[in-house]
Amino acid sequence: MRTGHRAGRWVPVALVAALALAGCSSTVDGEAFYAGLEVAKPTVPPAEGTLDPAEAPVVGTCSTIADGQQSAPLDPPPPVECSGDHNAETAVVGDSGLADDAPHPAQADLDDPDSRISRALADLCDLDVVREYLGGDSLDDPYAWYAAYLPTAEQWAAGARWIRCDVFYGYLVPEPAPGILAGALAGSDPARHRTCFVGSPADYGVAPCSEPHEAEPVGTEVAALPEGGPYPDEPTRRSVVGSCANVAEDYGGGEVPNGYVVDVWVDTAEEWPDYSYGRCVLVPAGGGRTTTTVRG
Repeated sequence: MRTGHRAGRWVPVALVAALALAGCSSTVDGEAFYAGLEVAKPTVPPAEGTLDPAEAPVVGTCSTIADGQQSAPLDPPPPVECSGDHNAETAVVGDSGLADDAPHPAQADLDDPDSRISRALADLCDLDVVREYLGGDSLDDPYAWYAAYLPTAEQWAAGARWIRCDVFYGYLVPEPAPGILAGALAGSDPARHRTCFVGSPADYGVAPCSEPHEAEPVGTEVAALPEGGPYPDEPTRRSVVGSCANVAEDYGGGEVPNGYVVDVWVDTAEEWPDYSYGRCVLVPAGGGRTTTTVRG
């Protein structure tokens, strides 16, 4: 179970207006393309030395991201067998926009949010990529996140100018994936790939919905609490539950699911100055815990 910074992973995300979708994993200057889920995943990593080092990775390639590596674009994980243990899969491949004679980007380039490479990585990866790759929709809060990577220095020297976006299992930190991530939210066990809340309305952590939990967030929807207002007391928290009603019905397929009621959960008073958001959730009407998801 991951605790803390629950709202924080959503707040800074600037969602890209549109990513071009196509059934191939090739790249076109300045654009990113998804491979269709019908594209076969490699079951073994490419044999060393048999591929052009400048060649772009195949969408669906699996890897294992170490804790901390998800924030290190200059340290891409190598491929591993998809049939074995892994926690990440390449979801999108795009173009860096950098010229053939451009030097391999350094950490200083990545630290500058206005640099060309920083903008390219930010445009390639976002929450929509995670949802799309897992087969979800705009109402999903997936138990997964993303990591953007550059080619290695050796690949760059060979002419690689692509960038890639990997989707990894885990809320903020990579965890061992329960299986293939592609299409998992549309598969037979979506609860393992959707985020739920564990704890109480004012002090909670996150876990996949397949683990015992008290609440299921209605996507990433936030309640209508006053922006910049003081920490909400219980009457204030309860007063904005109605602002979640319509989206909760959409989340449930047209109505609040039978046996559930709408509620609002907030971060702790200590976290409130940084994450002053209330999340719309569904909770069992009689209280208690569940180990499933209302969406499948």
